Amino acid sequence: MRSLRFFLLSLILMVPAIRPAFAADPLLTILFSGNTYGYYDPCPTCGPEKLGGLARRATYIHTLRTQPATAGKTLVVAGAWEFLPEVSAAPPEPEKLPVVAKAHERLGYDVMAVTPAEVKILADHKAAVPQGAVVLGQEPTTRIMTIGGKAVGLVFFPMPADVSAPVPDKLMDAVAKAAAGLRGKTALVVGISPWGAIDEEAFINTRVGAVDVLLGSGGGSGFPSRTSKNGKTLWTRAYIKGKTINRLDLFALPGASGFTWKVGDNFMAKVQPLDAAFPQAEAIEKLF
Repeated sequence: MRSLRFFLLSLILMVPAIRPAFAADPLLTILFSGNTYGYYDPCPTCGPEKLGGLARRATYIHTLRTQPATAGKTLVVAGAWEFLPEVSAAPPEPEKLPVVAKAHERLGYDVMAVTPAEVKILADHKAAVPQGAVVLGQEPTTRIMTIGGKAVGLVFFPMPADVSAPVPDKLMDAVAKAAAGLRGKTALVVGISPWGAIDEEAFINTRVGAVDVLLGSGGGSGFPSRTSKNGKTLWTRAYIKGKTINRLDLFALPGASGFTWKVGDNFMAKVQPLDAAFPQAEAIEKLF
């Protein structure tokens, strides 16, 4: 009985220690999509409850940008392969690309990354690249944005010549160097990668702490969050066909000595299914 009382007391004492991370509003929220592959409607093959669609994505983005806990503190990023599968010749309905591109533009992302292959297929179908999108080149590019009063550095990973081959060390080194150039100027460094899971994992575990957060797309599975081996980089990857959107709520930012990412302590991660709980935004739906 005594041991049982001790166990229960231990549980009670633990509650205040974990409560702040769940009760406090995040300092910064990141919404991330990628690997949509040109899909724009809810998935017709997801069982009785159809998931996804750009009109539902618009509703979810608007919700986070207007609710008190995240208003003014949400960074919305569209990664690579929104228009084109990385290993296939064409999206499901190429003739729809002009309106698909227009819909993505109207979603009002803070940041959008587009691969050269996507630029080409958009041009081939007389579709304009969404205004403000960053076309991934042969070298990394950087940008600094202010979100929720915090300076956020963005590193756009370069496109390898062959997406099916391992990413060369020189490209990984170039990204790490570009990220290092943002240190001291920003509170958070975020990488945006089209490389795929295998090369992204190699990057975060060999270029230690080069980026604080890595938003990944390309080949490989999607997931809410993982961390590098040393806990310095928080990594999330997009699922396919736009059925969901990834969300990271950050309750602390790197900077303190010994900082590492710990789920439930300084961040929470979620993959949000875009289901019927999110009505289709009329402004997007009517485009189609």
